[in-house]
Amino acid sequence: MWSVGISVSTSTEAARLGYDDRQINRIVIRMARYFLERDMRVIFGHDWREDGVMRAVADFAGVVGAGVGAVEERERTHRSVDLGKLAEERMINVVPAGRDSLSGAAVDAERDSGGVLRVIPLIEARKHVSERARSAMRIPNVDLVDPRVAQLTELRHWLTAMLDPGCRVCIGGVTDRFQGRMPGVIEEAELALQYRKPLYLLGGLGGATRAFGIVQMHCDMGYWHAKNGLSIKEKTELFETTDMERGIRLIWRGIKSLRVKGGESKADYSRGDTRKGTK
Repeated sequence: MWSVGISVSTSTEAARLGYDDRQINRIVIRMARYFLERDMRVIFGHDWREDGVMRAVADFAGVVGAGVGAVEERERTHRSVDLGKLAEERMINVVPAGRDSLSGAAVDAERDSGGVLRVIPLIEARKHVSERARSAMRIPNVDLVDPRVAQLTELRHWLTAMLDPGCRVCIGGVTDRFQGRMPGVIEEAELALQYRKPLYLLGGLGGATRAFGIVQMHCDMGYWHAKNGLSIKEKTELFETTDMERGIRLIWRGIKSLRVKGGESKADYSRGDTRKGTK
């Protein structure tokens, strides 16, 4: 099953365009619904806050879970579909905390989703990554005073490895007051390129996504040269649009193109980063 990793947060530019936290959450839910309807999995790496994106995702997962439950009840009689597939985890959120430290909101959301949403502590992430992907991982030694920084970098490596096959979508993102060694959206975009995962930048809402895309314009072998199923013209339209519906459709066009070509749907691990790491 193809996985879509979504990297998103608000930005000053997005707010000026009218995309506040609530609107950003709506975009994420719309995107999740779109890809779920096309038999894909959606992966997040967000903390849990009452007003955060994962709260909105949890509410949506509960609705999806209720629908799955109703279908399962009907199919107990008709037996015309594979019930195992209906209950398959379709939304995954990986968090730095251990299972014993999960917030009550995360535990409740997982329970109420009917198996659609799975909250995975970082320590359990390797169970959800193929051996091939694990062998290619190169997590750098981040020797810093704040262990949270190293933890976030490790989390983002695992999130990227889980996209097997899959792609990364970036929207907005803060460029200051971030917790890791760099803005999270930028680090996840860089890792997508490092591990040769298809990357899609929705730069119209500004923030870290736009900053990264502009920097990449000056790279000989960066985002604008990497394959994601879109032409340069389509990449540029995706990068500039503030119409999120148009952006989602462009991303889907790229994914479909990669699936048709087959060989480009999974990472080419032979050209991954070979810097010495902890793995």
